[in-house]
Amino acid sequence: MTPPRFIQPTLLGLAMLFSGAIATLGIAQEWPMAMPHGHHHLHHSPSHDHGGGSATTHAELVNTPTPTPQQPTTFTLAIRTHTDEAVTQFERFHEELMHLIIVSDDFQVFQHLHPRYLGDGQFQVTTTLPQGGGYTLIADYKPTDANETVAMIPIAAQGAAPPPPAPTAQTTQVIGTTTVELKLPQPLKAGSAVEVAFRLRDAATQQAVTDLRPYLGEAGHLVILRETTPLKPVDYVHAHAVDRQPKEKVRFMTQFPTPGRYKLWGQFQRGEQIVTAPFWVTVN
Repeated sequence: MTPPRFIQPTLLGLAMLFSGAIATLGIAQEWPMAMPHGHHHLHHSPSHDHGGGSATTHAELVNTPTPTPQQPTTFTLAIRTHTDEAVTQFERFHEELMHLIIVSDDFQVFQHLHPRYLGDGQFQVTTTLPQGGGYTLIADYKPTDANETVAMIPIAAQGAAPPPPAPTAQTTQVIGTTTVELKLPQPLKAGSAVEVAFRLRDAATQQAVTDLRPYLGEAGHLVILRETTPLKPVDYVHAHAVDRQPKEKVRFMTQFPTPGRYKLWGQFQRGEQIVTAPFWVTVN
């Protein structure tokens, strides 16, 4: 089946820091799940509410050239134990064996990918970087009979990133044919439960959209990252919608781990298209 076409305003990205056969080791950490609202899932660092042990696996980038912006590059990720044995069995969650979030250091480039499993613990994906500079690759996977694990790998593309636009506090954006309005309480407090909601309307008619479909088994997905370099697991939240069936207003229950400035990417599916809506917020 042909994957949905992305209509987000930023392109895809990914890069490397190394020239050897094996890339920088991922900073892997087990992330527990909280499910306070039925189908809702929240991933965040175990150093906060839930406590957690050390990860038993890690991710490596294998035999990958340094990518050139605007040209496709194939990346292979190997999942291994700390004794360097291949992890070969994985459990599917949210319809995929691996979710790969790729974000540039300036947060202008974002991608949510699903690499193909090659066997022997290796996943592969081909993508194109729109700009040079630093990136972080965030691999989310679940070995069979083990905890879900998130590995963060800093990487870099050839050249420098262009100056990013100044972050804005706007709460409404037009993404392709969809108007997306962000609704959340003010002020935002770190460590407190919060409902993050997105209202979706047709950009031409300003009427509620009627062609929303579940995306990866949920009404929507929400990725949250704190503005900092380098990114660490504590800076990352991946939340899923409270309700499985999408409506005009898609809701998420989550929390912001620490004070700071964050960027949110809400993702929804209209027909065969994926709508990715980015917003900046400040958390006290």
